[in-house]
Amino acid sequence: MQRSTQGTSVPVPVPLDPPTAPDALPDIPGGQHNLLPVAVLGRPLRIDIPMWEYSRPTPERPEWIILYWNGSEVEKKTWYDDIPPDELYVDVPVQFLEHGVAAVTYLAHGFNGGEVGSMPLSLTIDKVAPVLGDNQGSLVFDEEVLRDGVTARYLENNVLQALVPSYQTPAVADMLIVYWDREPFADEEVDRYELKDPSQPISIVFSKEMILARGDGKRYVHYKVCDRAGNLSAGSRPVTLEVAATPIPRSLPPVLIEKAEGWGAQQTLTLNDFYPPLLVEVPASAVIYPDETLTVVWGAPGTAGYFTTSTPYNGQERFFEIPTQYVLAQSTHTVTVLYRVSDNANALDSDALALDVKARSERLPQPELDGANPDGFSLGTAPANVPIRLGTWPLIAEGQQVSIQLTGVLPGGSDAPAYDVLFAHALSATEADEGIGMRDDVTVPKTHLATLWIDHNFTITASVSFDEGATWVAFRPVLNLPLRD
Repeated sequence: MQRSTQGTSVPVPVPLDPPTAPDALPDIPGGQHNLLPVAVLGRPLRIDIPMWEYSRPTPERPEWIILYWNGSEVEKKTWYDDIPPDELYVDVPVQFLEHGVAAVTYLAHGFNGGEVGSMPLSLTIDKVAPVLGDNQGSLVFDEEVLRDGVTARYLENNVLQALVPSYQTPAVADMLIVYWDREPFADEEVDRYELKDPSQPISIVFSKEMILARGDGKRYVHYKVCDRAGNLSAGSRPVTLEVAATPIPRSLPPVLIEKAEGWGAQQTLTLNDFYPPLLVEVPASAVIYPDETLTVVWGAPGTAGYFTTSTPYNGQERFFEIPTQYVLAQSTHTVTVLYRVSDNANALDSDALALDVKARSERLPQPELDGANPDGFSLGTAPANVPIRLGTWPLIAEGQQVSIQLTGVLPGGSDAPAYDVLFAHALSATEADEGIGMRDDVTVPKTHLATLWIDHNFTITASVSFDEGATWVAFRPVLNLPLRD
């Protein structure tokens, strides 16, 4: 064992690396150094020894280490052969593990007779539980809460909070365990707060959702403090609160839609006869307070047809317009329509209307194939790329997606692979104005038509999606005609 500093004087041994304690908690800013959890103090504490250089123990020249705890010898371990790495540790008996800061070192004796001590490992043992403050740490609530209780009105305008009286030796990472009991001493945990800055007052916030979930009646509110080592304080004196937080039910009946058919909570909107605007009316019987915001909700969040608005239609206080693009996007769907009443504290949803939106099935264009006639389509006179056209339809708009597909049969009678003339094609402004393929820019190759069975029918179909391709509405009628040579 030859670790030393060299110079003109006698070599001075360099201390060995300090031992380590695997059970020590990682250091945190402002926390105690190498803190040991109390959970490990009821059994011997493992201390690992790092391997030193130039180790060659033999029966004639053994090597050993002696571990010291605050200068007192704990254990000596000796080796007469190569030292297995998994033997380089010492278990410190429980009687050494007393409250305070301990210095742990070891002395290593090498095969050459040299002895070198280690740098110290400092460990912190904290066995003292936090001691709560005034009035047994009882939480401090607003006088209004203590006098009137936790009411629905209070929670509409306030957040329920309580101050924690100062307690002895607060430290970073102390954990406050908060209880909101429906019966005395039930210890119904509701939250945990980790202390970040011991110099600042500690405030506990009780969420409205929790208060409502735990119901009305007498509630017993208290807490305990667990420090980072795991020492748990006594429980604070409970504060008894009278809770009457459940809101009085409010009648918010479903919306009214004049253009819908049916009655009650399930109605139908047929798009064959639809023309804008689609107005949603909030019933006069719905109670809306002056300081509340009214929002109409059309559909489900995350879907193409979802829309909300708080802007009345043309200044009519309880009428709201659903833009046509969002109406069409609900084609073939049952859309949920409701209104939301909100203030700074909470929001209430009305009863929902389930509106079955029937897709347009009338006045839809039929695909056209250039050169086709009532007798069919002649392949012999067809150009290399045969134009296909599709006219406009009611409420056509830029961004709607169109698919056009050609199907038929192969010689012998088997189905030919479907040919996508267009697939999920988003309409341009020009196409929305004049139709699709009106400039001969949508075609089917003659070579594909030539693969089909002569004198047998082939079909061209079209469909439109108003919801970014999620669902499709088929155009009727289709183009179905025989292929001639």
